[in-house]
Amino acid sequence: MSKLRIFVSATIVLFYGFSYNLEASPSKEVSDETPYQAPQIPMPIDDSLAISRPTQPSSKSKSSLDPDYYPFKQQFTLRIGRAAEISNLGFDDMVLGFQYLFPKFLSPKIEAGADLREQGRGHLHLGLRTIFNERSYFRPSFKLGLDHQVKASDGLGSLTHYENYFVRLSGTLEYVAFNPYSLRLEAESLAGFKKTTLMLSLGLSRGW
Repeated sequence: MSKLRIFVSATIVLFYGFSYNLEASPSKEVSDETPYQAPQIPMPIDDSLAISRPTQPSSKSKSSLDPDYYPFKQQFTLRIGRAAEISNLGFDDMVLGFQYLFPKFLSPKIEAGADLREQGRGHLHLGLRTIFNERSYFRPSFKLGLDHQVKASDGLGSLTHYENYFVRLSGTLEYVAFNPYSLRLEAESLAGFKKTTLMLSLGLSRGW
């Protein structure tokens, strides 16, 4: 009876030991080798996608304006001067007047004006002014135009008198003293059918 118990006990021990070895042993189906991976070849970078450093802005921009640049297209001038007939160069005739230069970027430009002289005489004039160094502070120019003299005693009748019409020719030196104001020194000649008048004036102009 004791031998039977010993046999059964030994059988149980062997059975449990065999089962434990089966559970602890690694599965034969699991492979120790890692899966094959194809080598990665780096793609070339196109030149258009290349990264470059941002360029630093130049300290001196080419688009910067000249400090002596004159940008204005039109101008209004107040002036004072003296006039004289060519037969008597006394320049004892006072002249007060104004001129307006119509807006246009480049010469020639239309300019209209009016002058008041002594003895109830006045002048209405219209002409074309051509300016040299137009965008600079020193702006010499010349003007060619027509002039009509108005006499207070004649009224509208002055329009019918041919001797009241003149060809006006002028040369001007202009300098922008304090932008947008400039000084004008202008010498003019009014050539008519019966007489020729000379004028010399100094004006203050404002551009805009």
